[in-house]
Amino acid sequence: MPRKTRRKKSGRQNANRPGSDPQALLQQLEQMQSQMAEQDFSDEEFTASAGGGMVQVTGKGDGKLTHVAINPEILDPEDADMVQDMVLAAVNDFLGQIQERQQSQMQGLTQGLNLPPELLD
Repeated sequence: MPRKTRRKKSGRQNANRPGSDPQALLQQLEQMQSQMAEQDFSDEEFTASAGGGMVQVTGKGDGKLTHVAINPEILDPEDADMVQDMVLAAVNDFLGQIQERQQSQMQGLTQGLNLPPELLD
């Protein structure tokens, strides 16, 4: 019985697969890095509040807080826990705003790039 011989598959099958060309991937990543540097938002100001505006925090896109404002009406020595919770909530909201901005920026930069999905997680 004659043996069937298999032809070696050419590398062209993977040519359309995202991320299969390391040189192109590197160029895309360098382009994305350059765009990120141009769109730096570390000096952008973010403000968040809690308790209906009774506690406000302001800071920069690099995560550094620049101002905390607490309405004196909520300063009750008997209820310091409430003020602490509001400050914590405002700071977490501030950090969440920065994270959302970063994710939005990353989506804008990677849109149209032929990157494998595992790099975007």
